[in-house]
Amino acid sequence: MQKVRSGASVINAIAKAGTWGGGVALLGCAVLIAVDLILRKTIGVSMGGADEIAGYVLAITSAWAFPVTLLKRSHVRVDILYARLGLKTRVLFDLFALLCMAILVGTLLLHAGNVLRDSIEYGSISNTPLQVPQWIPQSIWFAGYLFFALTIVMLLLTSMTHLVRGRWRAVSALIGINSVEEEIQEELSPHPPVHKEQEPC
Repeated sequence: MQKVRSGASVINAIAKAGTWGGGVALLGCAVLIAVDLILRKTIGVSMGGADEIAGYVLAITSAWAFPVTLLKRSHVRVDILYARLGLKTRVLFDLFALLCMAILVGTLLLHAGNVLRDSIEYGSISNTPLQVPQWIPQSIWFAGYLFFALTIVMLLLTSMTHLVRGRWRAVSALIGINSVEEEIQEELSPHPPVHKEQEPC
């Protein structure tokens, strides 16, 4: 159980770093595009490449945002029927959803790996004035999907550890849908909500 806790701490630390990195990158892109627009309007000069860099940043930050969204249980899910089910049934549906996501991310990871491998093998560069070696942005993009896959594996391992000990509420608090009360608490409090019903490890 201690190893699972350590793994979860590492995953959360990397997710937090990825969130800050993505935010800074997006802010940098906004500044770059704004400067480019001002230069075009004032002196008719363009720095060039702002749109290309923004495309790379958007793809990379999206890949790194997926695991953060999963950890915060913020992916959109229809809960009309879910909310009316019993605890154990909800947990089983949550595990099934997580397994389906694992299959999807595994497929994405496979194709992203093939794209990265081809770019390295053929020495691909962008067909733009910047001539960016494609393996550079694609490596960071691939790393985001890899981290997404690792996050799912860690959640599955932690969930199964809880289930072995009969901690169904702990699993629901980990991978289930946020209740209305939890969403309100998260919005009002600067700290993450505390699940009072979650059993100690």
